[in-house]
Amino acid sequence: MTNSVQTPKNRSLDDENISSLFTTNSHTTKSQSPTQASFEPFSFDGQRDTKDFGLSWSAPFPAAIKVTNAATIPQAVSLVHTFTHSGQLHELVKRHGGAIVIRGLPLKTASDYSKVAHAFGLQPHVEVGRPPLRTVLAPNVKTANEGPPELPIWPHNEYGWSTINPAWLTFSALEIPTEGGATPITSSIYIAHRLSTLVPEFVKKLQKLGVRYTYRYTVNRVVSNTGASIREAYGAHIQDEDDQHTARQKIEAEVKRHSNNFEWHDDGSLSVTHVVPAIRIHQPTGAPIFFGNITSAWGRSRHHGATRPPFRGDDGSYHPPPQFGDGTPMDVNDLDLLLDIAEQSAVNIAWTQGDLVILDVRPIKV
Repeated sequence: MTNSVQTPKNRSLDDENISSLFTTNSHTTKSQSPTQASFEPFSFDGQRDTKDFGLSWSAPFPAAIKVTNAATIPQAVSLVHTFTHSGQLHELVKRHGGAIVIRGLPLKTASDYSKVAHAFGLQPHVEVGRPPLRTVLAPNVKTANEGPPELPIWPHNEYGWSTINPAWLTFSALEIPTEGGATPITSSIYIAHRLSTLVPEFVKKLQKLGVRYTYRYTVNRVVSNTGASIREAYGAHIQDEDDQHTARQKIEAEVKRHSNNFEWHDDGSLSVTHVVPAIRIHQPTGAPIFFGNITSAWGRSRHHGATRPPFRGDDGSYHPPPQFGDGTPMDVNDLDLLLDIAEQSAVNIAWTQGDLVILDVRPIKV
């Protein structure tokens, strides 16, 4: 499940390592109890080195910290609140490439998760044009994607195709599968670094033109990873008694929050097109990032046999491939290379009960 949130202004950051950040928290003074809640670093198989991303320092990606002595939700909320407002959250996020795995929280329900996630003190993200099916489980907590479990979800920055995207995203798994179920995360810093080496002309063209995404929403829900209907995506203000003209006016008002380029089709479906930057600078690290959903848009289009007009796939949903911002096609070889880099460089998060992952959305694809 997800909890998408936006960030307040960045704090000043430094390059302390995990041990120095958490030695103070774990130290017992006269005013502290030996059982005071704290964090300790840990490691797991598959972590990568930020130096491989082109950054000037070496640190494990993602950061991994374990909660000690926080057996209740109020204790966990207090710990996370202190962690954030002390500046340590931003320090770790910057040093470790944008992602932190927090293990050992006493999360058992969506309500537990919601309370702890809100302790980060971030503002909720409002979804506009949501393609996947999601269900609200608790305040600002939703299922991640209710598409068929056998379908892949390709690497993407959350809402990277839109001008309205969250700056932060958290994940948790409240029911742990007996097998499989790991969540891969990929560094957009690494992707930009690797692409600049392998296909610099592709990167230069993306920098100049940006990327063009088109999402086509159907009247009724489709069984797909992008199966939301028009009303589910843009119908937040529609009432059941609204006539078609009123409903369309309300839908178009929502669409215009992030795009003025849309088209109604004869079958009642709606296409919405977005042109956004693909190469950006991650301010905390100063590194270029490959931001967006080119990887997921191409992965879906290729997987579902929807690379040619009208781009309707074998799942009944529409999957137009990404284009350059001026509407010209991207080279298939470049798209294949990009998707391969993103998938092969992913770190798999194998969940345990109580895990919470917090991501800086800009440099992280999930």
